[in-house]
Amino acid sequence: MDMYSFFVYLSVIVAPDGEIKSLTMSVENCPTEEQVQIMHKPMMDSGEILTWAASCKEFKLPLSIPKGT
Repeated sequence: MDMYSFFVYLSVIVAPDGEIKSLTMSVENCPTEEQVQIMHKPMMDSGEILTWAASCKEFKLPLSIPKGT
């Protein structure tokens, strides 16, 4: 088994009706705080979302990946 490193980005938003939505995805690198703020600012300005929070973490896991994949 080899150790594989990857980054997981999580964004949680609160809609005006109180609904909580989340987005999780694997990314090549974590975005900067400024990039994340830029992504959410238009939705905040338009009133599409009330608030948001985001996080990105590196994970290292032992994985066996078959050859030729």
